[in-house]
This record gives sequence, structure tokens and C-alpha cells, in this order.
Amino acid sequence: MDSDADGGSGVFRELAAGDRRALGRAITLVEGGTAGAREAALALDWPPRARVIALTGPPGVGKSELVNRLAASLAEAGLRVAVLAVDPSSPRTGGALLGDRVRFTGDSGAVFFRSMAARGGDAGLAPEVPAVLRLLAAGGAERILLETAGVGQGDDAAPRLADLGIAVTAVGLGDAVQAAKAGLFEVADFVVVNQADRPGAEAMAASFRALRSGPVFVTSALEGTGVEDLRTAAEGELEARPPLDRSRVPEGDASKTETPGPAIRLHHVGIAVKDGSGAAELWRALLGLRETGRYRVDEFGVLALFLAPEGERAPAGGLLELLEPTTAESPVSRYLDRRGEGLHHVCFEVEDIHQTLAALAARGVRLVDREPRRGAGGHLVAFIHPASAGGVLLELKQA
Repeated sequence: MDSDADGGSGVFRELAAGDRRALGRAITLVEGGTAGAREAALALDWPPRARVIALTGPPGVGKSELVNRLAASLAEAGLRVAVLAVDPSSPRTGGALLGDRVRFTGDSGAVFFRSMAARGGDAGLAPEVPAVLRLLAAGGAERILLETAGVGQGDDAAPRLADLGIAVTAVGLGDAVQAAKAGLFEVADFVVVNQADRPGAEAMAASFRALRSGPVFVTSALEGTGVEDLRTAAEGELEARPPLDRSRVPEGDASKTETPGPAIRLHHVGIAVKDGSGAAELWRALLGLRETGRYRVDEFGVLALFLAPEGERAPAGGLLELLEPTTAESPVSRYLDRRGEGLHHVCFEVEDIHQTLAALAARGVRLVDREPRRGAGGHLVAFIHPASAGGVLLELKQA
């Protein structure tokens, strides 16, 4: 094994072989601030099968036990699983104790556990978390469960690092309206009301369903109920959406980064439909909208029909974009299976899409596409994850 003088890169080269001791040592090098270790970790390739699921929420809701159950369920499904628990720092030692590993009752050989102290990091996350996630992925983990404690309003730091964000709460911490005010439950993909064995859990879940459009689950980590449904839904959602773009971004002072330019205009609102021509006729009958163009976009697996009011000049776009899937594997097809027809995304034109994406990434905005792709009509487009856009899938289009 190479010496640590190279920043641990020798250890990092052993990760692909699945050496747990090498993985543990590599994480220790990054946490300990060994010169060059963090940079070497961030330079590792991210395997395409590795996906991150973040679970966050206030203390006392049973997150650790829920993570245990979910990790065991994922492992039983044949996936290689890692758990990274970021806990508040000990006031005495500055470290953290991972209670998950102590309490875990499943096959410990199937799940890799690691704890980290927050050490005053942003929103309760240690600064080394992105590098450690990359080490876990390079070490062979196909599902990484990132467990953190929600620390305040608008706490979406953990979901921004994940392919899927889960907010966990429980009865006894106030009603759903109070929880929604914290902001976390708006940006999370899933909401889980844990401790279903306590009275009031179903009522609290019903309140959340009335306040948000995303899925709400009721689980009892203590008894194990509802966890399989949560795992199945999580896997379905991960399959339906593209992986988070984890291309390495040069680190620096985000405060000095050029801010994104203002949006030029609202370009269109995208609507997922099963039959594009039938939907176009519906909008013609309702409001007299006319079709201004249709494009087959094979990369996205859709037929895009643009509609605009009579007399409006819209040579490359319009007021509405109707998205009809052309393949069963299309993200829009899977969207229709999960949610049915309806609003899919909102699109704004920007002056410089490359500069806008770079500036947003430097500010920590969760991007679906770090580099633009070719959309309808051959225009450059990129998507921003709903977790960073108020629950709305946001498309940017090069003017």
C-alpha cells in the first residue's frame, strides 16, 4: 500500500476492489485533513449505479432505526449499501457516535457504516461529506444512505447532495402545518411520518398529503411496517429520474462566483400527456391555441408539441409544450405512470446557459444537468431539480 505522502491516492486505488479496510482508511484521511486527500477523493469517477438517498429531520423521530431497516431492505434486494450518518459534534470530543452500527440487526457484512461529526459545517453537514460520498461510491456502494439531523428552516443541504431526499418526522412534534413552515418538507421528494405505532400518525400523514403533492409514507421503524413500501417507491423514483450530475466542479469561494444572469422570459409550461394530438385539440377547443411546431426528441424519448395563442409570434416555442412519450422507458412515460397527466415543468430562457449553470452549481443549487443537452428544435436545455426550485422541475433554455 502506498504511503500517505501522496494524499492517500494509493489507498483510493484499492477502493474498486471492494477492500473495506482501504475504504475506511481513505475516509479517515479525508476527515483528518491529510494534504491532497480531499482533492484526490473528489477527482474519483462516480459509478453510474451509485445513488444517494438522504434522510433528514429533527432529532427523536427514529431516523437511525428507519435507516437501519431501509439499509437491510436494500441489502436483501441484492444491492450493495453504505450508510453515512452525520451527527452533531460531541461538545467534549468533537466526534460522533454512530448508534446505527450498534443497533443494526441485519447482515452487517452487507452494509458499510460510517459516522461523521458535523464539526460546525453548513446546515449540520461536515465539509468533507461530498468527498466521503464519492469514496463510498468508488468503493462499490450502489445505494448510499446519508442520515443527518435537520437543523432549521430551509434546511435542504442534505437533499441537495442526494438523488432522492426523504424528510422524516413523527407525531408529537407539532402538526403538519408547523412542520411545513420549516421548509424542509417542501423540498423533500418523500415525506415519512415515522412511529406509526403511536396514535395520530395517520392523521398527520393525511395533513401532509393535503399540503403537498409528493408522496407521504407512514412507517414504524420499531415494528418494520411500511419500510418495504418506502423502499419500493424509492427505487421506482430513482429508476424514473436521471442520476444527479456529479461532474467535478472546481472548488472556490462561492461568494466570489459570478451570479446567474436574469431570465429573459418565461418560454413555456410543459404538460405530460398520453396523446399529444388529442391534448392539442383539447387546448384548441378550450382557448383557441394553435400548434406552432412539433419535435421528436429521441434523447428524452418524447414528442414535443408547442402551442400558442392565435396571432402570437412563437417560431421556436410557445405558451404550452405537450410532452407525449415515445418509448416506455421515457422519463415522461414513467412520470405518467406515477402521477398521471398534468404539469411537468416550467421553462425559462436565459442569455448564457453555460454561465448560468456554472454559477448555480457554485451556489449549491441541485442540478439535474450540469452541462446542457439538446432539446426540442435542437436548442440547448438543462434542468434544475425541484428540491432547489420550490418543488417545481425547472428547465433552462438557451435563448
